[in-house]
Amino acid sequence: MTRRENVLRTIRRDHPAFVPYRYDGCLTLIEPPITARPREGGLDDWGVTWLPSHTDEGSYPDHLPAMTIEQADTFAAPATDFGRVTREVRRQADALAGADTLSFVRDEAMMFERPGFLLGHTEYLMACADEPERIAHMLEVICDYQTRLAGAMLDGGADAVRFTDDWGMQSSLFISPRQWRELIKPRLARIYDVVKQRGGIVFQHSCGCIGEIVPDLIEIGLDVLDPLQPQCNDIFAWKREYGRDLCFMGGLDTQTYLAFGSPAEVKRRVTEVLRVMSAGGGYIAAPSHTITLPEANRRAMLEALEEFNRKG
Repeated sequence: MTRRENVLRTIRRDHPAFVPYRYDGCLTLIEPPITARPREGGLDDWGVTWLPSHTDEGSYPDHLPAMTIEQADTFAAPATDFGRVTREVRRQADALAGADTLSFVRDEAMMFERPGFLLGHTEYLMACADEPERIAHMLEVICDYQTRLAGAMLDGGADAVRFTDDWGMQSSLFISPRQWRELIKPRLARIYDVVKQRGGIVFQHSCGCIGEIVPDLIEIGLDVLDPLQPQCNDIFAWKREYGRDLCFMGGLDTQTYLAFGSPAEVKRRVTEVLRVMSAGGGYIAAPSHTITLPEANRRAMLEALEEFNRKG
């Protein structure tokens, strides 16, 4: 079975031959000509400044407000050339034609996080409570942009879109589930629908404690959820409750054993996750965050995966 067929069967929970690893070539990133997060730092398309970290984690926003909540009334999206987006994605997708991989485009800070980067995190969360109409207007502008962008990327021939938008803290959502369902869910559903209408696969990344809204994500059409932050969520319970409806990616804990454990502990804990999460398919192995790991632990993680797949 090819890697592409195997990862597709994994996503569909249709008897894959082995547990795929996110970074083994089964998934290949296509880069659209947009700047939602400049890797080396600088200004993004929305006017937010990013600072380089010079590590695997990449850049991060400077957290300085780029606008005030009063300016939300005239808020506008970037003047992206969506035709160029489609052409560039098509060029890269054509170059992958016949390759043993599933292509995906990444769309970062695509809904909830974007106003926080623009307004400043504290101002944004206060405005969600005090200025919901203005926040709703900003989110509507962002949603209209994101539906056009998702369509342009899928029209270029990508197999999937991986949306990233962190909704959770270590112990709860940033906003209440009710607010998330009012502000984010219906707009996210419109964006997912654009992907689905074109036969694409929807990946969604959100760090933090998001268990309360996983059923909502399934309802609006999510296919693959990552990164399954285990220190915030009971990922084994997720597998029991949602494994028939959802594929998971991640869950190998960088907050504990991958970063701080011994290689022997890494192999034991990784094997436990593989055994539970891969039952019946529906699991793509990966660390729960993109961070620099001790080399011995990284090797132990890969050895555990190789041994698990070899035993079948």
